[in-house]
Amino acid sequence: MRRANGTGTIVKLSGNRRRPYSVRVAQKDKYGRIVQKAIGYFATAKEAQEALDEHNRLKALGLAPAINQMNMTVGQVYEAWSARAYAKISASGVCGYRAAWNQRISRFADRKMRDMTLDEWQSILDMDEKENASQSLINKDVTVIKGLYSYSMERDIVGKDYSAYLDIPSVEPKMKKGILTDFQIAKLEQLAKEGFPWADTVLMLCYTGFRISEFLSLTRFNYHPEYGGYLQGGLKTKAGTNRIVPVHPKIAPYLSCWLEKNTDTIISKDGKPVRAQWYRKSAFTPVMEALGAAEATPHWCRHTFATRLHDAGTDPLTTKWLMGHSTENDITEHYTHETISVLVKGIRKLA
Repeated sequence: MRRANGTGTIVKLSGNRRRPYSVRVAQKDKYGRIVQKAIGYFATAKEAQEALDEHNRLKALGLAPAINQMNMTVGQVYEAWSARAYAKISASGVCGYRAAWNQRISRFADRKMRDMTLDEWQSILDMDEKENASQSLINKDVTVIKGLYSYSMERDIVGKDYSAYLDIPSVEPKMKKGILTDFQIAKLEQLAKEGFPWADTVLMLCYTGFRISEFLSLTRFNYHPEYGGYLQGGLKTKAGTNRIVPVHPKIAPYLSCWLEKNTDTIISKDGKPVRAQWYRKSAFTPVMEALGAAEATPHWCRHTFATRLHDAGTDPLTTKWLMGHSTENDITEHYTHETISVLVKGIRKLA
């Protein structure tokens, strides 16, 4: 039966195609002429008919998306989605999702979003697993793909959310999260007293819980002598930025020595800031070898700090504040004598 004018048409394309049925609707071009524009390609005539009927139903309600919107590429959807999504997350989060896009997902940038298949999206995660990617990296890829579909579904750019059907790999942590034992901490204290190179900085890491990048970026302006002395710094998350970490008596003398150097960053080498890569290889590793823990990484110090706080009986909320984990109240922005006193009591429970 002939369709009514303006209700579109279905054309079967020639050749051996996976989706040979093209759904086309009338649209004015930039010169005002009526032309036929494809809004989708389908494997069967039934699927094509259902898509055309749905388009006409939405059109009658005034809800059908514009043709140029329906033809948006994956890259265009990413630009539109990220412009809104990235304004709501931290700078470090943005960096992670941009890396996911640039390194893996952007291979499909020129494809029309509505033409993407589940198998094509799954191929990204399958490659992640094949290349032994971390769970964090895999999860970032999944978040971006889900974001693209959330944006597209809300605007009728696609008719089905394939991100809901992804088989997400579950991988073991790439790096064992270990801690230093009490015996190793005691030996570390002895190495620091004896002047073993960089042992004092490792001890400082174990008594502050800073990440290596946070620790090496601290400047003399991050140190405050009030309340017995505390460091205020941190990166990565809102709760972790500029958090307050009181200086434990065991590391106070070493911190004072570094502050007396009056360099741009508290920790320095030849008067210049220390890079994390150099510190891991040339400073941290020799200390760990001396402790008999050659497999340890700087992050072990942060995990050691958290574990020892728990074992010492420091309450969970205080531990979260010291670690920079999210809490309902962010004391790093509005803090008082009382809150700093709580942190001092918590950290001084450490032996």
